[in-house]
Amino acid sequence: MPLRGIKFHSSALSYFCSDATDVHLVGSILRWTNGLLITPYRCRGLKVLVDLLDEDYTEQTDLVVHALNGIGSVFELQSPTTKNDFCRMFIREGLLDPLSSALLNVMGNQGPTSAEMKQKIIQILLVFSQVSQSDIHVRNAMGTRKITRRK
Repeated sequence: MPLRGIKFHSSALSYFCSDATDVHLVGSILRWTNGLLITPYRCRGLKVLVDLLDEDYTEQTDLVVHALNGIGSVFELQSPTTKNDFCRMFIREGLLDPLSSALLNVMGNQGPTSAEMKQKIIQILLVFSQVSQSDIHVRNAMGTRKITRRK
């Protein structure tokens, strides 16, 4: 099924990319939408960000970096939607599992962007931790064994 002329197949990367040269196109799309993220989250854009984050960090570093930047931008939006609601939407889309995996992958990598991405992931997890103090649904999702005891 094409999306603006670019096919997607089975993996999250192929939502946008048919080959590795399209990765730069995805980065351009994500950078362009950072200021307009209110629209993508209404159009299942949060799911796309989560799926992009689930890519292999060592092979698709650019996509994971763009996904983390996009997720971080969602929490920086000035919108009537609260952070609690965004956290719940991200939990519904399955963000916490790939986010905790990404943190381990970034910590094990000594690349040029790893320190910045480590900080970005920790900031996102901090938002979830703050929201979990007042939201039982977020607290329960954060407290699962799979998230807290990942190795």
